[in-house]
Amino acid sequence: MAHLIPSIGSARFDTRGELRLAERLQQFMEENTWIWHNLPVGRWGRHPDFVILNPNQGLLVLEVKDWRLDNILHINKLDVDLMTDRGEVKQKNPLEQARAYMFDVVNAMERDGRLVFPASHAVKGKCIVPFGFGAVFPNITLRQFEQTDLGDVLPAGRCLFRDEMSESADPDIFRAKLWSMVVKRVGAALTLDQFDRVRALLFPEIRVSQIALPLETPPEDPSDDRVLAVMDLAQEQLARSIGDGHRVVRGVAGSGKTLILAFRAEHLTRGASRPVLVLCYANAIAARIEQSMQARGVEDRVRVSTFHAWCLRMLTTYDIPAPSSHDYPVYEERLAASVRAVVENVERGLIPGGQYEAVLIDEAHDFEPQWLALAAKMVHPDRRSLMIVYDDMQAIFKGRARPVWKQLGIEAQGRTTVLKVNYRNTVEILRLARSFAADIIAAPGVQADEEDAVLLPEDGGRHGPDPEVRHCISIEGEGHAIAEWLKGRRAAGYNWAEMAVLYPEHWIGERVLAPLTSAGIPADVIKQHRNRVSQHIDAVRLISMHAAKGLEFPCVAVTGLGQLGAREATSLEDDVRLTYVAVTRATHEAIVTYSKPSPLVQRLIAPGTG
Repeated sequence: MAHLIPSIGSARFDTRGELRLAERLQQFMEENTWIWHNLPVGRWGRHPDFVILNPNQGLLVLEVKDWRLDNILHINKLDVDLMTDRGEVKQKNPLEQARAYMFDVVNAMERDGRLVFPASHAVKGKCIVPFGFGAVFPNITLRQFEQTDLGDVLPAGRCLFRDEMSESADPDIFRAKLWSMVVKRVGAALTLDQFDRVRALLFPEIRVSQIALPLETPPEDPSDDRVLAVMDLAQEQLARSIGDGHRVVRGVAGSGKTLILAFRAEHLTRGASRPVLVLCYANAIAARIEQSMQARGVEDRVRVSTFHAWCLRMLTTYDIPAPSSHDYPVYEERLAASVRAVVENVERGLIPGGQYEAVLIDEAHDFEPQWLALAAKMVHPDRRSLMIVYDDMQAIFKGRARPVWKQLGIEAQGRTTVLKVNYRNTVEILRLARSFAADIIAAPGVQADEEDAVLLPEDGGRHGPDPEVRHCISIEGEGHAIAEWLKGRRAAGYNWAEMAVLYPEHWIGERVLAPLTSAGIPADVIKQHRNRVSQHIDAVRLISMHAAKGLEFPCVAVTGLGQLGAREATSLEDDVRLTYVAVTRATHEAIVTYSKPSPLVQRLIAPGTG
C-alpha cells in the first residue's frame, strides 16, 4: 500500500473523483510510492491535485477533472470551454496544467547540481529524475472517450478513465498505465539523499534548516546539505495529517516534536482570522520556534512566548496589576503569583478566553496541570485546535506530574500520536543515554497501561564516535580534560559555536571555565534558562543542564556529574533524568566527566546498577 499525504481521513477533497483516485492510488501503487494531494508546490505555490514520487519510477503530476462528456463544449491544447451550473466557463486544458506544474519542478531540479547527470554523461545537465504528467477523468469511461475526437487533444495514453480506476481494476494494469506517462528511467534509482532533495524542492516548508540548531545561520550556498535536510517522511505525514480538535503528541528526545509543532503552527495560519499561540517553558525553545516562524514568513500571525511571559502580557494588555517585586521579592514566587492572577481574571471574565485560532504547547512535560488547563481555555471554540507535545523522559522540574487530561478539559483519548524514533543523536550517544536511564525511568511494569508507559527512544541509524566517560581528580581536572577534548573537536573541523559544556550547578561551570580560558578557548556563559543563546558569537557555550533543554549542539561535554549524584536535595531518578537530557543535547560527539564517585556515576560506569 502506498503512502498518502495528508492521510485520507485528514485530506480535503474538492470532488468525489479526487477521493476515488486517492483511494485507488493508496490501494494499488507500490509500497515505496509517496503521494501528496492538493499541497502548494515549490516557490510558485501552485496546487496540483496529485504529486506522485517513487525512487524507481520517478515523478508524476496528475490533474483530476470530474467532467462528463456533455460538459465539454470545445477543447484545444490550451483551453477548454465547459458548460457548468454557472453557465459557460473557460478553463485550462488539464494536461497543459499538469505539464506546467511538472516543468516548474523539473526546472528547479535541473538547477540542483546533485539532481542532474554529470558532465561525463551523454545527457549532461539534464534531470536524473524521470518525470511525467497526466489527467484523470473519473466520470468518463475509456470506451466513451474513444467514441469522440477528444483524443486529438487529449492523448489516451496520458489519461486515466473511470473504468481504469474502479475497485475491481487490476492493480498491475493500473500501475503500468500511470508509470507509462513517465519517461523511461536512465541510470540508477534515486538514492535516499536524492529522494529527499526532490521533496525539499517540491515542499520547501519541510526543510529542517528552518528550525535548525539555535546557533546556526543558513549558508549562502543553496545546494548546502544543511539547507536541504528535510523532515522524515513519517514526520511530514503526521504534521500534515493532524486533524482539528485536541491533539497530543508524545515523542522521545530528538524525534522532531518541535519541528512538527512549528510546521503545524504555520499550517494553521492559512485562512485564520485570529492569531495562533505557541507556548513554551524555556526562552531558548521559544527563540528557536520564533526564528522558524520568521523563516516561514508567518511571524505576524503566530505569537511565540514562554508561558510566564504570556501571563505577564495578559495582565498588561487587560490593565490588571501584575504582582510586584515588593510583595514577591523572590522571582519564582512572583511568576507563580502572575499565573494565579491570570487564572482568576479569566474565571472572572476580565481576561477573555478563546482569543486564539489555535494554541500549541511545546515541552508540555515542563508545564504544571493548571497551566495546561488555562492554555486550553484560550482556544477559540469554533476550532478547538489545541496541540500538546511532551516527553516524560525529559520531565526534570519538580512537581511536574503527568496530567490527567480529562480533568483539565483536554480530550486526549484516541487523539494521541507517538513518536519513538530519535533523529537527533547518533546510535552511540543514544545507547549511552538509554543504558543508564532506561531501567530507572521506564522500569517494566511501572505503568499498567501501554498508552501511559514512558517512551524509550529508538535510534535513527546514524552512527558516530563512542562518547567518552572520563574520571578526573577534581573539577578543575575535568575542565582541563574538556579543554583538551574541545581543542580536538576544533582541529576536526567544528566551529566553537558548535560545542557546548553542560553542568548541573553554576559554580561547577565557573570552575571549569578557568581551564578553558587558559587554553585559549573562547567561551560564552549562559547563566539562566531565561536567557537566549546568541547566534552571532563563535564561542563554546557554557550552560546549565536545566537551561540546555530544547537546545542541541554537534559536540557536547557534560561535566560535574559526581557532584550532581552527591546532592541530597534530589533523588537518583531526578539526577538520571537531568543527565539524560544533557547527554541527548549532543548530535554528533560527546564526553562525560566526573571527579567524585556517586550512584549516578556508578550507573555511567556500569549501566543499570546503583
